[in-house]
Amino acid sequence: MSIRFAVTLDPLHIGAGGYRLGRVDNTIVRDAGSGLPKVPGSSLAGVARSYLTQILTGEEQERAQACITSTDKDKGNCGKCLACRLFGYAASGRQTKSHIGLLRFYDGDIVAFPVSTIAGPVWVTSPSALAQVLPPENVPALDRDVLLIDGPLPAKMSKINVGWLYLDAEVAENALQSLRRALGDDASRRFARLALAPDWLFAELVNSNLEVRTSVSIDPLTGAAENGKLFTYEAIPAATLLAFDVEIDRARCAQAGEAGGSDPVDADEALRLLDRALELCGVLGMGGMCTRGFGRVRFLGGA
Repeated sequence: MSIRFAVTLDPLHIGAGGYRLGRVDNTIVRDAGSGLPKVPGSSLAGVARSYLTQILTGEEQERAQACITSTDKDKGNCGKCLACRLFGYAASGRQTKSHIGLLRFYDGDIVAFPVSTIAGPVWVTSPSALAQVLPPENVPALDRDVLLIDGPLPAKMSKINVGWLYLDAEVAENALQSLRRALGDDASRRFARLALAPDWLFAELVNSNLEVRTSVSIDPLTGAAENGKLFTYEAIPAATLLAFDVEIDRARCAQAGEAGGSDPVDADEALRLLDRALELCGVLGMGGMCTRGFGRVRFLGGA
C-alpha cells in the first residue's frame, strides 16, 4: 500500500453530478456504505495526467504535446507518450487496441476532519478512518461514546462541543501517535489537536460540518444577479486531511515498451514524476469551482 497524505488548502468540491432535492443543490460524491464524502480515484488520475504533461522535458514533452494537440482521432490516445503509457489509452484512430494504465488510483478518504469547538479547532478521526492508512495493530480501539483528545485542552474541561454536538471528552496523550508518525513531524504540526471519535459518530460529524456556499449567476449585460439562478453547493472544508492510495504495476512496466511501441517505463522515475505532477494540485487545484477559490490540495508525502 502506497499512501499519499494530502491536506486541502481550499474547500474541495467533487460534484456528484446534477441537482437534487435536499440541503443543497449540488452535492459532493459520497461513499455508498458509510455516507462519508470521498475523492474518486478518477478525479485524481485526471488532474495527475493533465499536470504531468506540464512538467515533462525534452523528447517526452514533445511526445506529450503532440498527443494532446493532435487534431485527429489519436488526440490523447497516441499510445507512445509517457502520459498514455502511465495512464492508459483507448482504441481510436491508428490505435487498434486499448491499454490500461500502469498507475492505479484508488478513491481518496477523509482521515481527519476539522471541526470548530470552544477550545479551538479539533481534527476528528475514527478507528475505521485510521484503518485505511495504518496497520491493524496501530489502530486504537474506542468502545465508549467519548471523544479522546490527543492534544492540549483547557483545565477541567470534561465536555466539549463538536459542531452542534456536546460530547464527553478525555485527554489521551499519544493516543494517535501512530498517525502523527505516518504524517511526519512537519505535517503533524498542522494538526495540533487530533481527536478520536466512535465510528458511528464520525460520518455525522463530517456531514454536519461540511462547507456550504451559495452562488448566483450574473447577467453579463446588467452586472446584476439573474432571477431564479441562485444555487447552493457543498464542499469538503479547507484543512481536511485526506489519504490516497496510488500504486504502479511494476510487473508491466518492463513490457510497456513492447505494448506502446516505445521505451520501457522506469517505475521509480514514474513515481517521482507523479509526485511532481501532484505538487501542482497545490497551485492549480482539482475538482469544481477552481476559479472561485476552491480546489487547491497539497500532498504531504507517503506512508
